[in-house]
Formats: sequence, C-alpha cells, structure tokens
Amino acid sequence: MIRAGARSARSTTRADGRSFLKWAGGKTRYAAALVAAAPPFTGSYREPFLGSGAVFFELAPQRAVLSDANPELIVCFREVARDPEAVMRLLDEQPNTPEHFAAVRRRSPTDCSDLERAVRVIYLNKTAFRGLWRVNRRGEFNAPYGAYDRPYYNRRVLLDAAHALAGVDLRVADFAEQLDEAAADDWVYLDPPYVPLGGWADFRRYTSAQFGPADHVRLRDAMVRASRRGVRLTLTNSDTPFVRELFGADFLITRMATRRDINLQSAKRGSWDLLVTNYQLPSGGSAR
Repeated sequence: MIRAGARSARSTTRADGRSFLKWAGGKTRYAAALVAAAPPFTGSYREPFLGSGAVFFELAPQRAVLSDANPELIVCFREVARDPEAVMRLLDEQPNTPEHFAAVRRRSPTDCSDLERAVRVIYLNKTAFRGLWRVNRRGEFNAPYGAYDRPYYNRRVLLDAAHALAGVDLRVADFAEQLDEAAADDWVYLDPPYVPLGGWADFRRYTSAQFGPADHVRLRDAMVRASRRGVRLTLTNSDTPFVRELFGADFLITRMATRRDINLQSAKRGSWDLLVTNYQLPSGGSAR
C-alpha cells in the first residue's frame, strides 16, 4: 500500500490543459495542431501508444479505444475514469520528499491495489526528474527524484478527464493488435517511442522491453495492412533518414515544427517531427 503521510495540499484548481499526465514525448503542445490535421472519419478513434492521451482529450471523440503496452498507465487511466475523487484524496496524502519518493519508487505495483497503482503513476510522474516514466529490464521504475514544487494534479482537469474517459475502451495491448482490429473509417493516431536522435533524446524504455528498429518495421507493416482496409492513419516520429526510408514508399510524409523539452541543452530543443499519413492533410493542417 502507498503509505499516507502528512497532507501535502498538492493540488490546484486552475485549468492548465486537459491531459493530467506530463509524458516524455507527449503531444500536449501540439494536440490542437494534430487534431486539425486529422482526416474525416465516422468510426472509432484509436490510440495504441496512449502516453498522456493529449490528442484524445483534445479531440473528445464519441467512440474511442485507447491502449498501451504499459499496464501501469492503463490502470491509471481506468482508475481516473472510475473514481477521480478517490485518486485525488490519496494523492493529497503523499508528501513530496526524497524519502517518500524513494519508498514509492521501490514499491512493486503487484503489492498495490488498482487505486494505489494509479496514484503511484501520477505521483512518480509529477515528482520524478522531468516527468520521465523509465523502467529497467526488470520493469522497476528507475527515474531519479526531481525535487519539483508543483501540484500533483489539477482538480478540474482530472474531473474533466474522468468525464471524457467514461465509456472508453482502455486496454493493455500491443499496437499491432489494435491496428489489425481497426475497421474502415476508424482513425488511428500513432505516437510510438521515437527513433532516437541520440543523447538525451533516446528514451525508448518505458516498459521492460525496448522499442527498437524491428518494432518500427513491424509498426510500418501493421500500418500498411490497416491502410489497405481503409483505416485512416496518422503517425508522428522523429525526422531521421530511417523513418523517411521506412515509411516513404507507402505513406505521405510532411514536417511539423516541434520542441523537445527532454533535451537538457535548451539550444537543441527546437526540432522537426515527421507527420506520416495515408491521406492528404486537410486545409488548415499545421504540418508542412
């Protein structure tokens, strides 16, 4: 169990966005641009690399299937949807100290209830260095303490998230399973672990497995299968020769200006992402 400490008052009511997690590589800043670049679709919205879910919250679709290979993330979203008040109450009891952070980090999710697992995800996300969710090959969380004095949650954002997630299908699943299940006129937005640019940009392990070149090839192949069935597809990835070569023969590629906060050197944070689609971007889409 996550042990309660002195009440930390780690909350705020000022809205600052609709995603309640800060995720490495998350698309909070670009969610509106990505939704503007979405194709017309009449089926379900699917997001097989959920992360913070920024695009889902921006889009607010009527039907959605959200999935990720990280079971802790999916449990967190399920609990926020089920009982956001309980999540906030337990978060309020977590002190923001190096000692408590170390204790929560050491705690195995298998020893926690689903509510405690959800609180553990949010607590570590808000207190770990740069919000990184990083685990070793044994699946143990190993990001260091960040010493940040900031709220664990925004009450209005968390309640809005719970409302948006009501009735959503949340799954622990491999991306290929979701792409193979997608039907014609579904829109699938894919934001996989990026092909690394090197150095601090290389954050490929947020589950005990590592997302490598073979996984990107498998992703491309699953996208090709889905595209042939009429599934609408949008993928974001780093602007590298590997990505251009891998997707260029089967999909349209455009560039989108981005900023990478994970890079420790601020001069290197400005960058370009690639937007890979199987449809022409609608007028008003921001990618170029």
